[in-house]
Amino acid sequence: MAQDDATSNLPDRNLLIGLAAIPTIDCICDQLNNALKIGVGPLSLLQAMRGILVVVFVSMIAWALSRDRSRIARIPIPAIGSVVFLGMAASKELIVTGGLSINSLGAYGQMLYWVLFWTTVSILCRRPQQRDIILRGLVWGACLTAVSVILGLFFGAINYYKDDSVSSSAGWFDTAKMITGPLVVGGILILYLARDKRSWISCAGAGLCFVACVLTYARAGSVALVSVLLWFAAWRCLVARDDAGRWLNRFLIVVVAACILVPVTVDMSRLLARWGDKGGSGRATFWTLAVDAYVSEDLPAETLGIGYNSMSEMLFRNYGDDIKHTHNDMLDVLLVGGFVGALWWAGLVGSFARRALLSRISSIEGAAGIAIVLTYICHSLLTGQIWGTDSMTYYTLSLTCLMRVPDDPGAMELTHSYRLGRRELLA
Repeated sequence: MAQDDATSNLPDRNLLIGLAAIPTIDCICDQLNNALKIGVGPLSLLQAMRGILVVVFVSMIAWALSRDRSRIARIPIPAIGSVVFLGMAASKELIVTGGLSINSLGAYGQMLYWVLFWTTVSILCRRPQQRDIILRGLVWGACLTAVSVILGLFFGAINYYKDDSVSSSAGWFDTAKMITGPLVVGGILILYLARDKRSWISCAGAGLCFVACVLTYARAGSVALVSVLLWFAAWRCLVARDDAGRWLNRFLIVVVAACILVPVTVDMSRLLARWGDKGGSGRATFWTLAVDAYVSEDLPAETLGIGYNSMSEMLFRNYGDDIKHTHNDMLDVLLVGGFVGALWWAGLVGSFARRALLSRISSIEGAAGIAIVLTYICHSLLTGQIWGTDSMTYYTLSLTCLMRVPDDPGAMELTHSYRLGRRELLA
């Protein structure tokens, strides 16, 4: 009862509950948008909803900073860099072409959305109870996504990869590329939030998200999932101390059982069909095109980029298929923002890694944080994520809310924990 009273008296509790509901609302609206093609004037349902939320995020940030200006220190530096990156790319396109294309507006708007969402949560969340509200919201959104994928497989949603002789599902989402990240992160967070209960229910919840990830047959999702499972097994056996690793025991038993049963009960040739020698669905070709295009540009373009629309037109012109970006974050930012953009992206990845190392690697938070960073890196390099609002929201918010932040009671131990985490990693 005392704990309930403490939760009900949390600062900004209602605002945080509203923010925590956004992943679930976004999951529903995203699928309605694709299934029913609902429009709001010239905008789609999803564009209209996210446009309104951008205004809401800006208002909440301004309101929070007006109450306490010291909170400005809580704004993530990569988020500030993101705004600079977007401003630079949009300004260059305006100067060169005289306007911003719909293509570029959509991509830049998607990036601005998750940057502002990340900033809002970073400013408002100061206590562990506040952070847990956001983490639970991410879990609900991931579970709903998983249910959609599974139902879509059995009741006829859009199936992909028919040429590979598999029946896959992305639910009623437009593509699986932007939902496997939330599915893997959602499974990690389910296990983390149930760390003290150590129940089979949490194993079932994480298994639901991980199975849905496999059913999408998205290769980046499969690589990320395998990386996370291997990391958890290695962490439990080699890193975790005393009782710190017991929260994973039941789940790892389920994983071992699955590794034994799946080859016996599932046609492995179908399961591995997506991994045939097909150049990664063209990635080997358009990654080469992207590198050649960057190298062939003049010095100003290599430094400041060519913008999103020019990148898309180059890929369409040279590859012959209507792909919008390179499916690799590093190549995307090189072309869109040049060397300056690449520096920003390196800083973003570094900030994720640093955030994960704010807790000791032997701790539960350290294990979960590194698992989320691995998930992002796999997706970032194999399919590209920075233009995806859903996926980037899960990476940024989960890492922000999983780790200690400056206003927490244990803030004095931050520097010590970070240094110790780095030593353990190097060891």
